[in-house]
Amino acid sequence: MDEIEFIRNGRTNQFSITLVRGSGCMVSVALGGTDERTDGEKHRVALSKAKARAKALDSAIESS
Repeated sequence: MDEIEFIRNGRTNQFSITLVRGSGCMVSVALGGTDERTDGEKHRVALSKAKARAKALDSAIESS
């Protein structure tokens, strides 16, 4: 499996998820109002969203 870089964009709720040997995506885990989740919880949500995008992209490529 390829390694990934997972970087939080400053103190925002945006994360950059990049394959070490390729491109990646930017995901936001922002919630409306006060967000009391830990950084670890935000990290897990961002990774889950990136995985969902990767699956959707893979599905789109297969059906092309």
